This record gives sequence, C-alpha cells and structure tokens, in this order.
Amino acid sequence: MRRPDHEQRRRRSGGLTRHGRPARAGRGHAALLAVTALLLTLTGLGGTAGDARAATSDINIVAEHSGMCLEAATAAEGEVITQRRCAGRKNALWTLRTSSLGGNSYQLVNAYSGKCMAVENSSTTAGALVRQQACGSQPGASFTFGETDGGVWIQPRSAPSLCLEVTGSSVADGARLRQWSCDRQPGSVFSQERYAGPVLGWARIRPAGAPTLCVTEGRDRKGLYQSAVAVQRDCAQATPPRTYLEEVGAGRYRIQWHHPEFGIGCLTVMDGGPVPGMLEPWDACAAATVFLVEAVESPVPGGFRIREEATGQCVGMAGGGTTAGVEVTRQACTSAVSQEFFVDPE
Repeated sequence: MRRPDHEQRRRRSGGLTRHGRPARAGRGHAALLAVTALLLTLTGLGGTAGDARAATSDINIVAEHSGMCLEAATAAEGEVITQRRCAGRKNALWTLRTSSLGGNSYQLVNAYSGKCMAVENSSTTAGALVRQQACGSQPGASFTFGETDGGVWIQPRSAPSLCLEVTGSSVADGARLRQWSCDRQPGSVFSQERYAGPVLGWARIRPAGAPTLCVTEGRDRKGLYQSAVAVQRDCAQATPPRTYLEEVGAGRYRIQWHHPEFGIGCLTVMDGGPVPGMLEPWDACAAATVFLVEAVESPVPGGFRIREEATGQCVGMAGGGTTAGVEVTRQACTSAVSQEFFVDPE
C-alpha cells in the first residue's frame, strides 16, 4: 500500500495516554431445528403470505466437524458459500425466513448481501455447489432441517434426499459447501451459534497479556522516532486520544484516534523508516491500514486477534512485553497471549 509522504504523517508532541469460541449466545449444541421451532412461536404463523415472510434473528451456521462458520465472502451474485473461521463478520450471519414453498421449508438469507443460500441452478446432482443468489421461489433456495446426532442436516427442496456438506468434510479454512448424499459424514452436520464481533464506535483496546493497560499513544523506547506510535499504557492515562473502531467492510476495520488538538488519525503499520512494523496515526485515513479483527477463545477467552489485511500478519506487543510503554508492532502470527486483545465499549 502506498504511504503518504513524510509531511502528511501525523506528528504529535507530548501526550500520554473464538479457531476460537468468542462470547456468544449459549451454545449447548443448539440445533437449527430448534431455531425453526422458535421462529414459528415468535411469528405466530397462521399460513398467510405475510407470516411466511417473517424472519428471525441473525445467526451463525456452524459446521460441527470444523467449528467454522458458513459465509459468503462478498455480496456478489453467485458467490460460493464456504466455511471460514468464525470472527463475528456480518457476511457469516444468516436469517431463517419461511419459504413460500411451504412444507416446513426455510430460506437462509445472508445479512450482508441480502441474498439467499441456494444450490446452483437448483441442481438435483450430488456435488453441485452452494452459492448465494437472489432470493426467489426456486427450490434450490429453500431448505428443510433434519435432526441428527450433534446438530441438523440441511436438505434442499430441489433434492430432498441430499444434504449440504462441507466438501469432503474438509477442515480447511475456505472449503466450499456442496450438496451430497446424507451418509452421516462429519461435514454434513450443522448447528446454530452467535459469534460476537468487536464493539464498534468508541472503544478501549486492552492487551490480553496486560489487561490493566490500554493501547494508546506514546513514543518508541529507543528514541529512534520522534512522532507518536501505539504503545500500551495505564488505562487511566490512555486519553487523549480516544479510540474509535470504524467498520469499513465485512470484518474489516480502521482504528481511529481522536485527539482534541490533532484531530483524527488512523493507525497505520509503518513498512519502513527507523521503526518499521510499529503503528502510527495518519491524517490520511483513506490510505491507512485496514485491519481484520477476529474473535478468539485462546489463549484467553473472549478476546480478539488483530491482523493487517494487506499482509495477514498479526498485531502484538513487542517482545511479548507486559509493562507500560511497550510498543504495538506487526508480527508473524503465533498463539502467544501478546497477540490477543480485548475490545471493550468506552
């Protein structure tokens, strides 16, 4: 990514400052079948067309064998549905909506795109991929749910003897969804969960390895760089600046600092200069780093991993340090607690 030139960078003088299981609605291997029953209760279906269009809350649909969430990577028509690591992304949220086809069938509507999960061309052939398509009356976009050990089967109306399956019961991130025979294979069993994404708006970001500290502005400890960089400090001394988490796409965020004197700066990973890999605030937010914020449950439950979208690398505390003044840096991702953060509403 091209960086603004040196004069455009923020300069400040002084100034102190879940594959995981994140926080979510109780799991208990809650089956999608239970959701449909709840849907009927809440909407009081009486057989009218209006009732048939009633919807329930957004949920995640989780492949039980991998613990990953079904999602559509983009809002594009025809996007293949895949399993991805659950991270609270909007494109991994689905609403169950009663189908006009009746017969206890439902449509699965993506919260991000507004499109429906559907078997390609309503095919009756085993192996047909599952994509997102404009919602309609095509039988491949309506499903029934069959209870099985540990969850449910999702069966298309276009081929009721087949089940949706993560291809080959793969546990790979990005494995595609298809329809296949219902042979009790691990990749054909799904459940309902609700993974929480990070709080949006005004927030505090705290290192999980030093939870009494907050990420805020400071200086690099070696004195190599004269401008502000992101460090961890006592939360009581962390403002100004205030931190604001801005969503710029499904699961993609910019981290803003709001300062009463210097205005808004967006945290950006430096690729070069005297302190490469450290984060500094830039006035030019449109050119600033975009981060992926992913819920994790380990090594500490309820936290988030923050990764630079452009490189996939993680953000963490330099050297795993837990004392005040340690800088935030870009690092190769590990399972270290120093790369996990809590994101709390301010």
